[in-house]
Amino acid sequence: MEIAIIGGGIAGLTTALALKNEGISSIVYERADQLNEVGAGIWLQPNALKVLNRLGLKDKILENGIQLEGVDITNDQVKPIKERDTAVHDDEGNKIVSIHRAKLQQILFEALPENSIKLGHELKSFSQNASEVDLEFDHESVKADCVLAADGINSQIRKQLFPQSSLRHSGQTCWRGIASIDLPKEFHNVGREAWGNNVRFGFSPVSENSVYWFAVAKANPFQKDDKSKIKVQLSEKFIKFHPIVNQIINATDEQKIIRGDLMDLRRLDKWHHQKIGLIGDAAHATTPNMGQGAGQGIEDAYVMAKLFSQNQASEKLFETFEKLRREKVDYVVNNSWRFGKMAHSPFGRVIMKTVMKMTPQTVIKKQLEKLYVVKV
Repeated sequence: MEIAIIGGGIAGLTTALALKNEGISSIVYERADQLNEVGAGIWLQPNALKVLNRLGLKDKILENGIQLEGVDITNDQVKPIKERDTAVHDDEGNKIVSIHRAKLQQILFEALPENSIKLGHELKSFSQNASEVDLEFDHESVKADCVLAADGINSQIRKQLFPQSSLRHSGQTCWRGIASIDLPKEFHNVGREAWGNNVRFGFSPVSENSVYWFAVAKANPFQKDDKSKIKVQLSEKFIKFHPIVNQIINATDEQKIIRGDLMDLRRLDKWHHQKIGLIGDAAHATTPNMGQGAGQGIEDAYVMAKLFSQNQASEKLFETFEKLRREKVDYVVNNSWRFGKMAHSPFGRVIMKTVMKMTPQTVIKKQLEKLYVVKV
């Protein structure tokens, strides 16, 4: 079977690797001439690390990232709203790992055979019939038995298959960066998300002397920054926060601060049509408030590969995939949206902080266990 994967991001590369692990070949078509993952860092949750461990990459990821004992929600002085009594991990002992997105993409890329990835291949058009899919790229025409669209939140394939699909803007914008700074010892091996008045700031070490950070604030969509002023503007937003916040901002190259509106994808009734299936953000993009965006794409990849190993016909395979993945994906997307809205509402913050303080650790642990299960 000829399987074409459109998109060489984390979901697409993980899918190719998961298929390879099942003895199934595929080809990834990526429009960029070189892999260059947009973003700064990523907090790989235990469910994502569980899959990557099964694909043989855990040791490599730990060599290039930082294991975190957890991610704490804090006040603006970086004091946890609720103290943890144990490290966060799943039933296999996988913890949260902070790693640069580009490094993760490189690890995935290097784990695949060289001839399984074609760069500089932007999909121009496609069509399908009962037996195959025709793909038209800049300089090449390709026929595939099955296509997996991993082309992200702005998926062109999704837009053609489901023209009614639309994105939902949260009213919030996120800035991300990597700072060159040595954190004080109290901030080692833990992620923090500090809440203020309608702003949030998260950070963690991503290597020995660099820190991944993100800042979230209410903002109109589709705005652009003046790079020469962005550090000053962000510093003003967080002037009342613990001094470490502005130290991190000021230790960042302003040209590499990335701005992105926080959006998700309105729920699709289905993720496939005939021989083309959507995976990752193309199917169910979420806001990042639960740290599960890439993680759900990684889970998609693993489940999809397992189904391909059962030699099901494409239509039946995609239907089974959706039945297996729909409940968890809906849970993540819906709760992430609610979390983001409440975190930027004065009344919502009061409610959430009260719930956090009152919820027993045993209940929190059970909620996380549900999130970290990977069902096939």
